[in-house]
Amino acid sequence: AADRSRADLAGRRLSGDQRGSSLRGASLISTDLRGADLRDADLLGADLRDADVRGADLSTAIFLTQPQVSSASGDATTRLPAALARPRHWPG
Repeated sequence: AADRSRADLAGRRLSGDQRGSSLRGASLISTDLRGADLRDADLLGADLRDADVRGADLSTAIFLTQPQVSSASGDATTRLPAALARPRHWPG
């Protein structure tokens, strides 16, 4: 798994298999994460503002918080941990 701790990934495309990656403290502002597999990814302190997580699997992402989810753009196909709520502003 990739170690992208504190990386500036703003505006980039990160699709595919990101399982177990460390994105701790990473800037993911407006990052295209559509369809990414983020199971077991460490998202402690990652900035997900305006990140596109439509179709992404965050179901077992660790240290993911409700404010992070609420600041991202997802949809009905985005998989979230059971403890987190789908934001009302997400379509579907």
